Amino acid sequence: MSWIRRRDLEGGKELGVWLLHTDGRVAEELYVESHEYRGGDFDVYTATPDGEWTHIGEYAAVDDAFDAALGYAADSDHPIDGR
Repeated sequence: MSWIRRRDLEGGKELGVWLLHTDGRVAEELYVESHEYRGGDFDVYTATPDGEWTHIGEYAAVDDAFDAALGYAADSDHPIDGR
């Protein structure tokens, strides 16, 4: 299993998208999302194919949000392809 960054899915409010692939399917999704368009900050969250969402945190700076997302992926003990 590995986290693969999907830049083709990024755009709009999705600034970073990684998919954890296992056995040819997506096991988990990891997002960095901007809420600047509505005066908000940056969120990091995960989602499963079953529709379960987990909010990891809200960050004032985009760099902090990316650090949190990459930290989450690193803590999962799966390699990260594309930062």
